[in-house]
Amino acid sequence: MKRAALKGVLLAIATTVTFSATSIAGTPVSTKKIKIARQHIEQVTPQKAYEMKGVVFVDVRSYVEYKKGHIPHAIWAPRGLLDFKALKWFPDKSKTYIVYCKTGGRGSISTYDMVQLGYKAYNLKGGFLAWKKAGLPIEKGEPKGLGKAAE
Repeated sequence: MKRAALKGVLLAIATTVTFSATSIAGTPVSTKKIKIARQHIEQVTPQKAYEMKGVVFVDVRSYVEYKKGHIPHAIWAPRGLLDFKALKWFPDKSKTYIVYCKTGGRGSISTYDMVQLGYKAYNLKGGFLAWKKAGLPIEKGEPKGLGKAAE
């Protein structure tokens, strides 16, 4: 009986820790990560990113988000795998990468990860929604290239 009660308590603690993204101070952990990342990265506006030549756009959103619409020729590299696979997926560190998500949070963290790995990477300020709002080109469909490897 004691063992079952202990398992119940441990399960409750694990569930609380897993589903609570709040630190002891009450600030969401993800918000803290974004704030730290943004102190160490550069951001570019959608218009500036559109005008940059030879850049590689990296979409770190979910598969469903990517499929519904993305920046033309963007490579789908989901955030959860990016820091593990970046060196394999993006072997050329001489290129410039523009990382984006929906609004800029996940993109900031991912950009920071890439910068820490030695890439020249920028975060797309405002993310895909800002790109879309600026009236810049969008395409829909399945991931191409690295996106297939990321599935």
